Amino acid sequence: MKQVMLKKNLRTSIVICGICVLFICLSITPSMGSNSKDCNSVSSLVNSTGRASEGDIPTWYQGDEWIYTVDPLYFSSPNGSFSGVIENFKQKVTGITDDMYTVAITGDISGSLTVNSFSGDLTGQITGTSHVRVSDLAEVATELNSQGEIVYVWIPFPYELNLITSSAPPLELYDFPLNVGEQWQIGCMSTVSGSFSIQGMYDQSFNGSQWVDETVECVQKEQISVPAGTFDCYKIGRSTTPSWYSTDVGNMVKSVIDQNSENMTLQINIALQSFSHAAQPITVSEDIAPAMVAPGATIVISGQAISTSSGDPVSGGVISLTIPSTGDSWSTTTNSGGFYSKTIVAPTMTDDTASGRETGSGGVIVTCTSGGLSGYRVQTLTTIQDTPPATPSIQGETKGKPGVSYSYTVATADPEADPIFYYVDWGDNTNSSWVGPFPSNENVTLNHTFAKKGNYIIKVKARDVYFAESDWGTLQVSMPKPSSFPILMKFLERFPFLFSILQHFLRQ
Repeated sequence: MKQVMLKKNLRTSIVICGICVLFICLSITPSMGSNSKDCNSVSSLVNSTGRASEGDIPTWYQGDEWIYTVDPLYFSSPNGSFSGVIENFKQKVTGITDDMYTVAITGDISGSLTVNSFSGDLTGQITGTSHVRVSDLAEVATELNSQGEIVYVWIPFPYELNLITSSAPPLELYDFPLNVGEQWQIGCMSTVSGSFSIQGMYDQSFNGSQWVDETVECVQKEQISVPAGTFDCYKIGRSTTPSWYSTDVGNMVKSVIDQNSENMTLQINIALQSFSHAAQPITVSEDIAPAMVAPGATIVISGQAISTSSGDPVSGGVISLTIPSTGDSWSTTTNSGGFYSKTIVAPTMTDDTASGRETGSGGVIVTCTSGGLSGYRVQTLTTIQDTPPATPSIQGETKGKPGVSYSYTVATADPEADPIFYYVDWGDNTNSSWVGPFPSNENVTLNHTFAKKGNYIIKVKARDVYFAESDWGTLQVSMPKPSSFPILMKFLERFPFLFSILQHFLRQ
């Protein structure tokens, strides 16, 4: 009789679906926690403890792991509730292939399940695998399994839950690099499928899809204390799911899910208990300069590769650079000091997290291989919608004398009112180099002295802060040879008697 009543009550699938919602929330935890901080330049020197610059994407290595406690893990509805915890909730990077991290998930779940008049204690284990893109930490798919038992009136009933979540396009929750106050839009079709069964009592499968459309914001910097320690974090705000990320940890430190409606309450609090970083055989640093540009701008990717075990530079190592989102790739080698440098033209980056003028952002993966060993590093390149400044004007003296300093005024306007740099080629094998930045449409005065007589064409070019360059503006000037007569007159004024002698010879 008890089993018949239990079977009848368990057909109230609301609570079962609620438990599945809990697992769905947990399934996106790896990518929920994978965000970072403000955009700053990266040192070309290898830093063994800081594997991501502030604001940029973390580089995960095989063996990295983070252990969390999920407490509370709570769901309630008019038909029932589940209240429990997950301990030793571990995420461990177990591999990297084809621009994809494989992350193993394990944990121990326990709690109380209530459905109408039925109450039972649930205990079980969680296992699973998540697939996350290296270049932007977008979640592609996650598989979770939980097995254990539900004890009802001292009778244990084995249960099993299988869950698969996937996103198309991959769920790119964070737009790297992050800046405080920046907002971006995420959008994808999220699909969930799976089954829940209690041996001999209950069996249910489910399958559904939902479009995810949400605005996310990097809210602020703040210190967060969790069992693993106190960390400087960036708060990432979603409508019901704030989370806090630490560059030092390379992952989420804390996340809170708090959803309340007339028919449902969902509460999840995830806190970091401990973490550890693994080492690669070769440690690689990476610097992209500049890291935010207009498409078509020239950028330099550089860094150093060293042997992790010995600390010696990797000489002659093969460097491969790839941008998975665009399919571009390049190669070079390290010099005797382990340093590498490659100049490339920035492609147009695209992604699914629209933010301001960005066309998109994506990771540039640098891999070094040498003697059967390898190591890699990821940094973000961002391209923006940008129009070059108008051709600048240049005004000033068009005729003058060598050795005399003259002022020249340059000016132009940028369509987006971006700050502007100017480069002046004086036409005499000298230049001003890039000077600025200056406000758009502001007159800028530069001085120059021509050392020799001649005709010169002064050329001026402008670029905005995103390295979009204008055409050349020109001005032709002439610097005739200075007359020697004024110098002679001054000489004769000092020696009047010579003037009389000169007059005498001129009369003859």
